[in-house]
Amino acid sequence: MKRIFGLITICSVLALPVLATAPISFGNSGDHPLPATDVHLVKKAPLSPEIGELKGKPQNGPPGQNKDKNGGSEGAATGILGEPLAEGAIKHAIVIGICDYPGTANDLCVSDGDSLNMYKALTTLYGYDSTKIHLFKDMGNTTYFEEDLGDEIPSIIAERPTRGNILNAIETIKTNAGPEDEVVFFFSGHGADGIASDGDSERRDEGIVVWNDENDVEGNITYIWDGELKTAFDGFATNRIAFVFDTCLAGGMNDLADAGRVISMGTSETNVAYVYSTAGEDVDGDNQPDGEGVFTHYFVNEGMLQGLSDVYDHDTDATTQDVVIEEAFDYAKEIIPSIWKRQKPTISDKFTDDLLL
Repeated sequence: MKRIFGLITICSVLALPVLATAPISFGNSGDHPLPATDVHLVKKAPLSPEIGELKGKPQNGPPGQNKDKNGGSEGAATGILGEPLAEGAIKHAIVIGICDYPGTANDLCVSDGDSLNMYKALTTLYGYDSTKIHLFKDMGNTTYFEEDLGDEIPSIIAERPTRGNILNAIETIKTNAGPEDEVVFFFSGHGADGIASDGDSERRDEGIVVWNDENDVEGNITYIWDGELKTAFDGFATNRIAFVFDTCLAGGMNDLADAGRVISMGTSETNVAYVYSTAGEDVDGDNQPDGEGVFTHYFVNEGMLQGLSDVYDHDTDATTQDVVIEEAFDYAKEIIPSIWKRQKPTISDKFTDDLLL
């Protein structure tokens, strides 16, 4: 059984043995890998169980109210509900959580809880149909039944989070999502940086770290770079898309910014991210604590599922929780600095007013 010890450490950077003069390719031939050099795997770092005692509401009162009313990138929740989802529109999602990487060297915890919490939030709070959600978790090929996730949760099979599977899921949704539909892309796991031929003008690129293929072999990982994700999401018919990244260097994913999109990033482009590797909840009912990213714990678990970020009654129904993306982000941003100053959540918000999924 894989074990992760809850030590307080800084986010670790693993410089892979890559020569800057010798581009290498990641993935297999079916994944259309990109050449990249000087690649560094930037690992999330575990926090000790004692840090978990700090979980709770921010000490500085409710979130700020500084969002640019024109949909700028610096803002917070306004209390004004943005354009609601059209009647009959379809909600699509890709939810990825990786604690268990191939082998053991890059593991964060025994089992990822972030993806399951996000899946719970989408299906129980926001009306997502489980058949429209692509769930990728750890080694994949695992079925989660109602008794595991709660009676109100439909069963679902988690796919293996390989580069090819994830890019294919994005393409599938791009093909099927109409102009009035909604899309969520969620990722929790390790981040990376490197010099990649991913189509953008950046000197150094940021990426998410995923499985290379189906084999659970030590070091069998690869990357999806920010420029690749931007290209993959270009041409979507809808401009109602929410991205959530809980990784080190997550702020580099602001390349995806566009009209109607909200990108919630667990830290800045140069800073670290942390994980409750041993203090997480037993999300899937297997009597083992599932790891939770610090950002996702506050953004999804406390902010959405527990409703602790629900400041404004957007739908004027005092009996219904209506947490918007901006409220969840404000809550996480305000509480995380009291835990660890190195993690600095950031947001790019180009959706006019507040986005209710």
